[in-house]
Amino acid sequence: MKKIKILVSSLLILSIFAGVGCSSKTDKVNNEPKEKTNLVWAGWSGEEEANKETIKEIIDTYNNSTDMSEISWVGWPWANTLQQLIIRTQSNQDLDVAQVDMAWLATLAKMDVLVDLNEILGEDWMKENLSDASLNSGNIDGKQLAVPWTQASIGMVYNPTILKNAGVDKVPQTVEEFEAALKKIKEYDKDIIPYAAATKEAGSIAKDVNAWFWTFGGQYIDDAGKVVINSEANEEALTWYKGLKDKGYIAMDLTRFDARQLFAQNKVAFYDDAILARGIAKSNGVSEDKLDETIKPMERPVLKEGDKPQSTLWGHQLVIFKSAKDKEKAGDFIKYLISEETSIKYFEASGSVPVMKSAINSEKVKNDNWSSEWLKITETGKKAETQKFENDSQLATIITEEIQNTLLGAKTPKKALEDAQMRLEQNIN
Repeated sequence: MKKIKILVSSLLILSIFAGVGCSSKTDKVNNEPKEKTNLVWAGWSGEEEANKETIKEIIDTYNNSTDMSEISWVGWPWANTLQQLIIRTQSNQDLDVAQVDMAWLATLAKMDVLVDLNEILGEDWMKENLSDASLNSGNIDGKQLAVPWTQASIGMVYNPTILKNAGVDKVPQTVEEFEAALKKIKEYDKDIIPYAAATKEAGSIAKDVNAWFWTFGGQYIDDAGKVVINSEANEEALTWYKGLKDKGYIAMDLTRFDARQLFAQNKVAFYDDAILARGIAKSNGVSEDKLDETIKPMERPVLKEGDKPQSTLWGHQLVIFKSAKDKEKAGDFIKYLISEETSIKYFEASGSVPVMKSAINSEKVKNDNWSSEWLKITETGKKAETQKFENDSQLATIITEEIQNTLLGAKTPKKALEDAQMRLEQNIN
């Protein structure tokens, strides 16, 4: 009996030591560092010479600050990026996070390849840190498929020296004041284009006129997806726009590129452009010490006092693909990209305005007069209505053709809008 007790005790002691040994071995395995998840961030900014080094620094800083993920950049020129994203998605190549143009979102949404960021970043977090306007631009059918990386509007700029010389005492705030200013400028110097509206390429015309139609209370396509371009408000707007051409205030066959070139030569008083306009003016030959007297931003004139100034949103967005290896880690990287510290670094290097409320309210951004003015323009900005659809380019071309028909006198505003209504209804998808 005594031998049995000794044997049992010995077995118990051995089992305890064995358990301790196993536990120790297991703890050792658990304490080993986990392998980093390799995530691919795709886009075009890292391919641009002006931004290449900054993008590399942003990625390196993130990779050195976390044991969770390792970010790799894959990029192409802007014009090839959407096509390459589609190819990588369809061929199951690595693709986790991407920089996308706002105009591409409907196409990617239709393919059903994007994650609803409400589930990753959190709806409350996004609403707390980002403006409603910036979130709305990435929301399709209630799903937050994109968040902004940098966002502004296609607003308007003017040459303060030309206005002063022409006797325009203040920046026009209403449509009536705007037309009166154009008249004075035309009388001052017939070689100056008072308003260099884009009248040639579909990419600009449809978006710029969209903002003017909003100004007059109209729309191309309503929020429910119904075509409503043939309306009294739009007829009034297009009749007014045609009047600007008839009076010689706008010119035919102008692209945005043309307007920028002529503006830098003091041959244009007003034109539509994005926040990058100041930098473009400088690159087109306006010296640093002449910028303030050559180019300033302004809100689009309103129909009547008290109306909200209109502008079409412009910007770069960030998305996560359903094929992402780790969606939570991809979300963590997006939060890093749009964080105050990172976005201000990008702002200082590229001039691209931040989207985080804390970054927008920082002294760095507030003290930059140009960016502050443009953020004010963006407050009431809206997404161009054709961008809700995957065939955005086709719809914009239809609208452009009918606007051009009106400006050239081939159709009355009413007939052009009737034809635009029919053609949009036939092609919308």
